[in-house]
Amino acid sequence: MSKGDSQFCLAQYLHSESARIFKELENENYLSDIKKKTLFAKRLAYYQGELIALHPFYELNGRVIRLFCDMLVLKSGYKPIDYSGAIDNGAYIEASIECVQYADSSRLERIVFEGLREL
Repeated sequence: MSKGDSQFCLAQYLHSESARIFKELENENYLSDIKKKTLFAKRLAYYQGELIALHPFYELNGRVIRLFCDMLVLKSGYKPIDYSGAIDNGAYIEASIECVQYADSSRLERIVFEGLREL
């Protein structure tokens, strides 16, 4: 599947790649042990980028991934991430493209960090 110039995970690798991603996340205790906000944002952005590249659904991947990440942040003592500014100005889409095309989640990391608020 592709969108614009972004090529997502090939269907034959969806199962193995999703298993790898979720095993890594499980090994990190779903990020719930990370207390430093900067490190939490970095790791969450990494996983979010991996799931964006996985792109398992025909539509609504971004929304489902953001909802899943909100469940992770709630488990770790944060409020749901405020993506509103990044979505409104297109920065979230650009960050997502960088994750897929360049395996670079640094822009997404900044968006996550700025949107994180403690409960």
